[in-house]
Amino acid sequence: MKRSILNAVKSAILSVVFLSWSAVAFAQDKIVIDKSEAESWLMRNWIWVALGALVLLILLFSGSRARRRTTTTVTKDDYGNVRKVTTTEIDD
Repeated sequence: MKRSILNAVKSAILSVVFLSWSAVAFAQDKIVIDKSEAESWLMRNWIWVALGALVLLILLFSGSRARRRTTTTVTKDDYGNVRKVTTTEIDD
């Protein structure tokens, strides 16, 4: 259940990111560039903030799997039919 919630949160975040990028692309119908005021994209602060937030989210979501271990035990009868399946999660 935790993974389904985590996957839903990841999907929601990615949807917001992609929708915001598409809104930025649609907003650029007419572009007028003043060469004296043109600056590098690395000099814009919002790009660094967005990049930092993205890296933080990737680290948070990827590091959570390393601490959890699951063990699955399958019990079968003499005919090979599965009688019981037990899955346990061990938090380190």
